[in-house]
Amino acid sequence: MQKLPLTEVKAGMKLAKDVILEDGRILLLKGFTIKPRYLSKLKAYDVPFIFVEDEIVELDEISEERVYEDAFTNIKGIMQSIRYDEKVDIVQLKETVNDMVQHILNDDMVFMTLTGIRDIDNYTFLHSVDVCIYAVVTAKALGMEYDDIYELAMAAILHDVGKCKVPLSILNKPGKLTTEEFEVMKRHAISGLEIASQLPGLSEKIARIICQHHEKWDGSGYPLGLNSYDIELGARIISIADVYDALTANRVYRKRFMPHEAAEYLMANNESQFDPRIMKCFINSIAIYPKDIVVLLNTGEVARVLPSKGMASMRPKVSVITRKDGPPVFDPYEIDLRKNPTIFVVDIIS
Repeated sequence: MQKLPLTEVKAGMKLAKDVILEDGRILLLKGFTIKPRYLSKLKAYDVPFIFVEDEIVELDEISEERVYEDAFTNIKGIMQSIRYDEKVDIVQLKETVNDMVQHILNDDMVFMTLTGIRDIDNYTFLHSVDVCIYAVVTAKALGMEYDDIYELAMAAILHDVGKCKVPLSILNKPGKLTTEEFEVMKRHAISGLEIASQLPGLSEKIARIICQHHEKWDGSGYPLGLNSYDIELGARIISIADVYDALTANRVYRKRFMPHEAAEYLMANNESQFDPRIMKCFINSIAIYPKDIVVLLNTGEVARVLPSKGMASMRPKVSVITRKDGPPVFDPYEIDLRKNPTIFVVDIIS
């Protein structure tokens, strides 16, 4: 066993001890093999060192991880180029989004365990990829045609492109925006329309969807105050995915919602903010708690989520694998959270 500073940790190393944050939360469990996304997570939480086993395993490249990483890299490069008035090439992004759509059409759960990666410095770009995934999963469930799903996916991954025109002092402000600052922030919807209209190979429909993703079902949104079916179908889908993913992220000004809490928020605002038919489809199509993620229960038990989808995944069956404190669990056992209303998820470990 070795104690290594994070600067010396490499993908393929195996954790010899749990990684526990200063507030007592478990970040990663003993036995996990370090993957590139785990390194990002460790850096995001400023973990100074970890304990690893002596051997290193060779990681197999998993196709969906490569596609996810490519999507993140591409959208980050594009948005940074736009911010600094550099030449923008979206050919690679279009190819990657096509790959993502094809993966989801083959298996709508394929990216679910990758969503929710939280790196504070890269929040906007990771959020864009997650919104794209949720939007495509929903579109597939709605039975949309491939060409429409692809256009939706491009609009979703670019939905926040207008934020490139928002001053960084406002975009990264660690507190609530003033009324004046919020008005500046709201302009990103129109800026997104203008930027998308100038990017080669993007349709007018994609630009309209980007512009409308903050419109609300009851007409209380912006920038045009559109309501119900006057809002593009793609924008109605993205608005739900956007809010859900944003709520489940830790921000400097508020603690994240647990996924089941975010889903409950969406359902509570059904028919005011969101299209009821799409909302039902969204909840029924995604895994609120995807299979194989590791969660901390309010009982102190650490458990792996078992396969479920839709409403069932808000309170899934889990397999307890260890405890935060107390004796280890040698024989994992199942808990059905739907049948045990006093037991619930309080944190996601991995």
